[in-house]
Amino acid sequence: MSLKFRFALLQTSLLFLILLGVNFFIYYLFIENNSRNETQSIERKAAKLLLQENIIQHPEYWENPFLLKDFLVANELIRLIGPDSTVQKEIYTDETLLQRPAKYIPSTAPTSKLVSTDNGFCLYVQTPVIEDERQIATLEIARKLVILNDNVQVLFLALFYTTLGALVLSIIFGYIYSTLVFNPIHRLAQTMESIQKSGTFKRLEVKSSRSKDEIAQLGHTFNEMIGRLEQHFDQQKQFLADASHELRTPLTIIESYARLLQRWASNDPQLREEAIEAILSESVRLRELTKSLLTIADSDERQRVDWKEFEMRPLLQATAASIQLTFDREVKLQLPDNGSKMKMIGDPEKIKQLLIILLDNAVKYSQKPIQIHAQDEVRSIRIAVIDEGIGIDKEDIPRLFDRFYRVDKARSRKNGGVGLGLAIAESIVKLHAGTLTVQSEIGEGTQVEIKLPKG
Repeated sequence: MSLKFRFALLQTSLLFLILLGVNFFIYYLFIENNSRNETQSIERKAAKLLLQENIIQHPEYWENPFLLKDFLVANELIRLIGPDSTVQKEIYTDETLLQRPAKYIPSTAPTSKLVSTDNGFCLYVQTPVIEDERQIATLEIARKLVILNDNVQVLFLALFYTTLGALVLSIIFGYIYSTLVFNPIHRLAQTMESIQKSGTFKRLEVKSSRSKDEIAQLGHTFNEMIGRLEQHFDQQKQFLADASHELRTPLTIIESYARLLQRWASNDPQLREEAIEAILSESVRLRELTKSLLTIADSDERQRVDWKEFEMRPLLQATAASIQLTFDREVKLQLPDNGSKMKMIGDPEKIKQLLIILLDNAVKYSQKPIQIHAQDEVRSIRIAVIDEGIGIDKEDIPRLFDRFYRVDKARSRKNGGVGLGLAIAESIVKLHAGTLTVQSEIGEGTQVEIKLPKG
C-alpha cells in the first residue's frame, strides 16, 4: 500500500470518527428534544384529567371511551395502576402499548420513560394520584411516537447518505491532495535513486509557490546537502590529484638520482655527492609532505583532540621563543598589559601547531622581524601574526586555504613548502569554532588574524 493511499485512508478514518460522533450527538439531541416536548404534552393532559375531569371519581369515563374522545387520541393508552401494580382501569387505541407491563411507582412528581420497541419509540408518563395527601394510584399515559419514528427514519437516512458521501469525497480529494503533497517526496526518492545509479549529483526543482512549506524546506535542505557533498567530492578528487602530483615529483627525482648513482656515479665523487644531496633533500620533502597529509586526514576526522583548559600567554611566549631560536629571526610579542593569563578551553598542542604554521610562513616570506599581537577579549582571544614581507595578491587570498595551493610555486618548492600549512591551520581554527582572516598588500606584508572563543 502506497504512502499517499495510507495518508488518504487515515484522513478518511479520522473524518469517519468525527462524523460518527457528530451524528450520534445530532441523533441523541433530536430524540431528546422531541421526547421532552411529548412528555410535557402528556403531563398537561394527565393534570387536566385528574383535576378538571376527575376521572378517579367518575368511573363512567372508563366504561364509555367516547366520553374521553377529546383525550384519548390514536396510538395512545390511558390506565390506572393500583399500589399492587394491578391495572384497575384502562382504555387504549393501540395494543402495542400493552406490551410494557404495568408497574406502580411511588412518586410525588410525574416520571417518564422512553422505550424503543420493534415498532418504534413509545413514551410512558406516570403521574401520581393523590388523595388526602397520600398516593392511592398511578395514572399512566402512553403514546406511540409515530411522527418521531418517521422523522427518525428520515434523519437516519439523511445522516447515513451524508456521511457516506462525505467519506467518498474525502477518499477522492484526500488521495488527490496526498498525491500533490507526496509528489516532491517521490521526486526526491527518484533523484536519490538516479544519483545512486549514475554517480552524478542532481538537485531538486523547488517551486517558488511552495517556498515556505515543509516540503519545500525538505527540498532546499536536500539541495544544500547535495551541494556540500558535491563540493566535498570535488575537493577530494582535487586532493587526490594534487597529492598524486606532489608525491610523484620527489619520487621521480629520487628514482632518477638513484639510477644515476647506479650507472655513472660510482667513480665520480662530485656526481655522487650531488645525487646523495638531492636524494636526501627530496626524502626530507617527501617526509614532510606525508606528515602534512596525515595531519590533514587527522584534522578532517576530528579525532584525538585533547580538550582542556590552558593559558594562552605562556604558550605564545614559548612558541615565539622557539621560532626566534630556530630561525634566528626576531619575533616581537605584544601581550595585554594587565597580566591576564588568557585562559581558554581547547587543544594546546593544536593551537601551538597553528601558531608555528603562521610564524613559519611569516619567516619564509619576510626578512624583517615578525610581530605577534594578542588581545584578551570578554569571550574570545584574538591573535594577529604580522610580517613585512613580499605580501600576497588579493586575487590569491581566497585560495590560500586550498590544499596544495601555492602563490609562488618556485619559491615554495625552494623553501620546502607543499601548500598544506594554511589548510591545516584553517582546520584547527574551525575545530575550535574560531575564525581566520588574511589581509595583505603586495610589497607591504601580510597580517593573519585568528579569533578563538574561550569556551
